[in-house]
Amino acid sequence: MSEVMLNVMKALIPIAALACLCGSLTVQAQYKAPSQYFRKDSPQNPRGQPAAPRPPGSQPAAPPAPAVPQQPKFKDVQLNAQFYFLTDTNREYAWTKLSANTAKNAKNGVTQAINAETPVQK
Repeated sequence: MSEVMLNVMKALIPIAALACLCGSLTVQAQYKAPSQYFRKDSPQNPRGQPAAPRPPGSQPAAPPAPAVPQQPKFKDVQLNAQFYFLTDTNREYAWTKLSANTAKNAKNGVTQAINAETPVQK
């Protein structure tokens, strides 16, 4: 081989070794699991462990939330009463119950069979 080729190969060997060395190194980022962000006595402890007992004189537990009333269903609406479907948030299309399973749209006069378990708003 020529002397130039030998010099080029000698120059490339450290670069190749450095590339192999860097390629085999792995960089790991520091990561915290969600459970490590909460205190052990926190009620939001995701591990499902019960919260530690609170010392006397600390804040009392919040009162339970009031019961949310059930959404009325089509079967609960009185005959000839007006109602709206839950998807009609602007209350644009009023419906009138004609029988146990039919209702009429007041806007365009369409009569349609409706399942008795369909949630509605009065």
